Amino acid sequence: MKSLDIFFNCREQVLEEWVNAIFNTYPLQSTGFLRTVKDPFTNPVADMTREAARTVYEAVSGWDKKPEDVKQAIDRFVHLRAVQAMLPSQGIMVFYLLKPVMRKHVLPKLKDQALQEYLDAESRLDTIVLMALDTYMKSRETVAENRIREIKNQHAQLVRWAQRVGGSPLEQEGKS
Repeated sequence: MKSLDIFFNCREQVLEEWVNAIFNTYPLQSTGFLRTVKDPFTNPVADMTREAARTVYEAVSGWDKKPEDVKQAIDRFVHLRAVQAMLPSQGIMVFYLLKPVMRKHVLPKLKDQALQEYLDAESRLDTIVLMALDTYMKSRETVAENRIREIKNQHAQLVRWAQRVGGSPLEQEGKS
């Protein structure tokens, strides 16, 4: 049996276990909701996680995936976690949760002759993690820039309001 077939045969079991491990990284009150509500409109985080996990696993396994599809899956994972103000290690950890699951389900079925192919899959996962780190940092920068812009806008509104209500503090200093 070819290694790609083994990865394919283990896919659903690996994905289910990996997604559950990802859900376990969220607060306890969210975990049950993420697991049980299957409606993508009611529970978009779980839906996006499952969809992104499938794409990432297929890319790691050696399926012929379009780079833009893999990039989009990484973006979904990472952006969700970046806007939740998680530490970078917590944001990227989801990818590393896949390794022990693959070692449990895929590696024993590959036998010795396919060990190199398994190691190649782990190397592809490491590459995806590096791409995810870049994406995570860009997402955090965007969140920070948006916060700064919001503070500047609030400050400008307060200055305009103060000028309308009582005049500018600068104008009053000049009259004294």
